Parts: sequence; structure tokens; C-alpha cells
Amino acid sequence: MEFWTVSIIGLAAGLILVIGGALVIYMGSLVKSAYQLKIEIKADVDGGLRRLEEEVEKKIRWVKRDLVEEVDKVKTALQTDNQRKISEVLDGFINRLAACEGALLNDRTEVAKHFEDLRNDVTVLDQRLRFMRREQKAAQPAAAGGAEEIAGASPPPEQEIAPPPLPDFGEVAGRSA
Repeated sequence: MEFWTVSIIGLAAGLILVIGGALVIYMGSLVKSAYQLKIEIKADVDGGLRRLEEEVEKKIRWVKRDLVEEVDKVKTALQTDNQRKISEVLDGFINRLAACEGALLNDRTEVAKHFEDLRNDVTVLDQRLRFMRREQKAAQPAAAGGAEEIAGASPPPEQEIAPPPLPDFGEVAGRSA
């Protein structure tokens, strides 16, 4: 083998070793760059996720606040509506109660008037009965021959009998009208 062949083969082997070493160094730097890119991408993704979480939390707080405001508005509207309905029903009951009390008062006055009429009728009947008894007593002695007794005795004067007092219809369950 000659010197030149050995030198070329040696030179080729050296060149291959230099190129291989350069390739290994280049590959090492590529791997290092890829690892650094991976770390940077992971940091960027984590930062983006944190920002998204913060934005989502802000939006959730806004939505909660809006929901609370809407719930308060609905609650207030329902309370107002319930108060209105209750007052309408209460007004209706008050009107019915007033009408019933008015009808009851009218019925009481009618009953009192009817009682008064009945008392007057009883008084008139009582006076007629007394008159009829006097006539009967006067007719009996005259028929029996006791005309002297009739002449000497004066009939009792007619007395006005006061009717008993009316019951108090103004009191209902311990309450005066």
C-alpha cells in the first residue's frame, strides 16, 4: 500500500469523524433547542390557561352577579304582585263584610219594627180583651138582676200598658254596633 492511499484513507476517515462529530454536536444542539421549545410552549400554554381561567372566573362572577340581580328583581316583582293580590282579595272581603253588615243591620231594623208592630197588636188585642171582659161582666149582673151594683160601681179606668223593652240587637258577639 502506498503512502498516498493510506493518507487518503486516513484523511477520509478523519473527515468522516469530523463530519460525524459535527453531526453529533448539531444533533445535540437540535435536541437542546427542541427541549427549550417544549419548555417555552408549556410555559406559554400554562400562562394562556391561567389567563383563560381568570377570564372565565371573571365572567362567572359577572354572570352570578347578573343572576343575583335578576333573582332580586323577580323576587321583588313577586312580592309586589303578591301584595297587590292580597290587597285585592282583602278589599273584596272588606266590601263583602260591609255589605253583610249592612244587610244584617237592615234585617235587625226590620225585625225590631216587626216586633214593635207585634207589641202594638198585642196591646190592641189586650185592650179589646179587657173591653170585652168589662162588657161581659157588665152584661152578667144586668142579666142576673144586679142593676144596682152596676150603677154603684165604677168601671176601672183604662190603663195604658207599657210594652216590654225591645231586645238590644246592636250587640253581636260582645261588640256593639
